[in-house]
Amino acid sequence: MDEWQLINQLQTFLVGKRYIFVMDDIWDIRTWEVIKCAFMDSHPESRLIITTRIVDVATKACGIYNMEELSNDNSEILFYTRTCGGEGLNSSNQHVEVTNKILKKCGGVPLAIITIASLLVGKQSEDWSKVYDAIGFGHEDSEVVQNTRKILSFSYYDLPSHLKTCLLYLSMFPEDSFIEKNSLIWKWVSDGFVPDRSFQLGESYFSMLVNRSMIRWIDDSDYVGGQSGCRVHDMVLDLIHTISNEVNFVTVHDMEHHGTCLGGKSTNKVRRLAVHGKSGEHNCSIAMEHVRSFNVVECSANSIPLLLSFKVLRVLVIEDCVFSEGSSLEHLGKLVQLRYLGLVKTAVKIPEGIGHDLKFLEILDVRGGLISELPASVGELMNLRCLWADQGTVMKGEIGKLKYLEELQLYSVEKCPNLFTEVGKLTNLRVLKIYFGEIEESAGKSLMESLCNMQKIHNLMIVDDDRGAKYSVVVNHSLEDFAPCTKLFELLLPIIVIPRVPSWINQLTVPLLSHLCLHVDAVEVRDVQTIGRLPSLLVLFLWSTDDNNISYTFGSNVFHKMRWLWTKKIKIAVGEGALPMLERMLYSASAERKDAASLVPWGRNSCLLLKYVICYLDCTNSSYREVEEAKQALMQASGTRPNAVYLDLDIEEENYDEEAGKFIDNLEWILCGLDRPKDVGRPAAYQEERTRRMIRSLERRLHDAAEPRVGRYGQQEIRGLVTKFKSWLHDHAGTDQDEGGQ
Repeated sequence: MDEWQLINQLQTFLVGKRYIFVMDDIWDIRTWEVIKCAFMDSHPESRLIITTRIVDVATKACGIYNMEELSNDNSEILFYTRTCGGEGLNSSNQHVEVTNKILKKCGGVPLAIITIASLLVGKQSEDWSKVYDAIGFGHEDSEVVQNTRKILSFSYYDLPSHLKTCLLYLSMFPEDSFIEKNSLIWKWVSDGFVPDRSFQLGESYFSMLVNRSMIRWIDDSDYVGGQSGCRVHDMVLDLIHTISNEVNFVTVHDMEHHGTCLGGKSTNKVRRLAVHGKSGEHNCSIAMEHVRSFNVVECSANSIPLLLSFKVLRVLVIEDCVFSEGSSLEHLGKLVQLRYLGLVKTAVKIPEGIGHDLKFLEILDVRGGLISELPASVGELMNLRCLWADQGTVMKGEIGKLKYLEELQLYSVEKCPNLFTEVGKLTNLRVLKIYFGEIEESAGKSLMESLCNMQKIHNLMIVDDDRGAKYSVVVNHSLEDFAPCTKLFELLLPIIVIPRVPSWINQLTVPLLSHLCLHVDAVEVRDVQTIGRLPSLLVLFLWSTDDNNISYTFGSNVFHKMRWLWTKKIKIAVGEGALPMLERMLYSASAERKDAASLVPWGRNSCLLLKYVICYLDCTNSSYREVEEAKQALMQASGTRPNAVYLDLDIEEENYDEEAGKFIDNLEWILCGLDRPKDVGRPAAYQEERTRRMIRSLERRLHDAAEPRVGRYGQQEIRGLVTKFKSWLHDHAGTDQDEGGQ
C-alpha cells in the first residue's frame, strides 16, 4: 500500500468521526504536507497534535506551543518513576545528591532523563555516582556516554557541513554561559565560517541551529537594551566537545575540570584555544603559532601567552580577566591578521597605535566599562564593521571615516567629537545604539538630520545613560524625511520628542517592526490605529507630552502579537478579547477617578495573559483618602482576574506627602464638626504633642517653599486649616479646664 492509498483509506475511516491524533517527531516539511492530506475534511471538533524539533515544520502546521524544559520537581518525578517505580519521591535516600547532579546535566529534557534513568535501574548508589562522572568530559568508551550521545548525535549528523562547523565552535564557551547572538555571529565571520563575510548569512545560520533545537534561544530583548542569544544544553555541549576533540577543532583548557586540556589528539597544531578558570598560571603546553582563535575567560594575566607567539591569530577574546593596574596589551599591534578583538569586563589599556597597526580589524568589543577611553586612532580602522563600548568608555577619535561600520554602540556620546554629524557619514549602519547624559537641542537636531542618511538601519536606539534624572530633548524634526528599509525591526527614541508620529510607520513600509518607542508632542487616535496594524509589533512605548489626553480603546482587530505596552498621557481602555498576548502593561491613571472602571483599563475577558502591571497614579489635587480609595480599587480589580497579576503602584505627584496628606485629611474631618462640637468630641487619636509637631512641620513647609502643596491643598488652604485648628485646640482646651473646675 503506497502513501496515497493509505491516505484515502484513513479519510474513509474518519468520515463523521471525532478524533484526536498525536504524531510524534516530524522532521521535515514534506512529511507534514503529506500527512495533513489525510485530515483535510475532518470533523470540526477533531484535533491533530504533532511534535517536532524543527521550527519551520511547526510554523507550517498551525499555532505553536513551545515546550519548556521540565521543572526540577517534574524532572525528579520522571526520574524516580523510571528508576524506583516512584519510590524515593517523598523520602530522603542515599541517591539524592547524585540524582540532583544527574538531573542538572539532563537540563529538563525528558528523553535524556529517561535514557539515563533506564541505565540506573537496579544499580547500587556507587554506580549512580559513576554514571554522573561518565556523563561529563572524557570516558568516550563509557556505555552511559554512548547511550546519552545517541539522543543528540542523529540531530548533529543531520546538519549541513557549514552548520556543523558553527555548532562545534560553541565548544569554546564555558558550560552554562549565555552566548550573545551578535558577538557569536561576528566570531563565525572572523574565523572564516561564513561565505562573503556576510553577517546576515551568519544570522541565518544561527536561526537554523535554533530551529533544529541544537541551541536554546534566549531572548531578553523585550526591554530597552535587552540582549538576545543562546545557551547550549549540557548534553549538547558534551557531544560537541567529544566531536571537536576527535577532529582537532577546539582545544579547551578548563581549570574547573581539573586543569585538563580537552582538544585534538595532538596539541602540536591547535587551531582554536579556549582557557576557562579562576586560578593562576596554566601549565598546558601548547604551541601558539597555528592558533586562529583564542578565548580566555575569568583568568589572570598570567594565563595569557605572549602575544608575539601568535602568528595567524584572527579572533582574540579576553573576558573578565585580571590585569595589574595600568597594564597595556604589549605587542597587540603585531597581530596583523586580527579580525576580532574582544576586551570585555577587563581593565587593560589599548595601545595608542591600534588604528595604524591592525589594518584588518573588523570587530572591536570593549563592553563592560573597564576601559576608560578608546584611542583616537580607532577612527583610522578603515575595515571596522562593528564597534561596541559601554558606559565608562569614551571614544576620543572621530568615526566618520569608518565607512564599512555596520554596528555602533557608544555611551557618553556628548564627549565624542562631532559625533552627531559624523554618524551621518556611516551609511552602512544596520545597528545604532547611542547613550548620552545630556544633549543640547541643536545637537539633537543634528543627530536627527544624520539619521535621515541611514537607509540600511535595522535597529535604532537613542536613550539616556542612566547617570542622572530622566529628561527629554525636544526637536522640531518629524522624521518624515527618514526613509527606513523594510527590515527595520527596532526603533527606540524615548528621549527625543518629535512633533508627530511619522507617516511611514505603517504595515507596508516597516512590516518587520517589532519594538517601537516614540515620545511625541501630540498623539492622535489614527496614529494608534495605524501602529496597531503592524503585523510584527511586540513592544510599544507611546508617550505624549500633550496634557489634553486622547482616549483610545484597544479592539480585538489590532495589536495581535503585542507583549508589552507602555503609554503616557493617553487614556486607554481594552475591549473584549483585545490584546490577547499582552504580558506587561504600564499606564497612567488619576487618583481622582476612584471607581475601578475608570482606573483599570482591562476587562475580565481581555489581556488574558497579563502578568505584570505598573500603574503610575497621578495624585495631583488628590487627598490622602482619595489616593487610598484609588489604590484599593486597583488592588480589587487586579484580584478578580482569572490569572494572577502582579500590580505595582507608582505615585507620580512629586510633591505628594503621604504622612502630611493623611494628617490634613484628618484635620479637614475634625474641622467639619466645629459647628457641632458635641458630636465630634476631642480628637483622641491624635495626642496633642504629636499634633503640634505636625503643625510645626507644615508651617516650615509653608515658610521654606514658594508654592508648597500637600495633596489637593495649596499654600493658602494649608495655612487656613492650621490657623483654624490651632484656634480650635486652644478653645477646646479651655473648655476642658472649665468642665474640670465645676
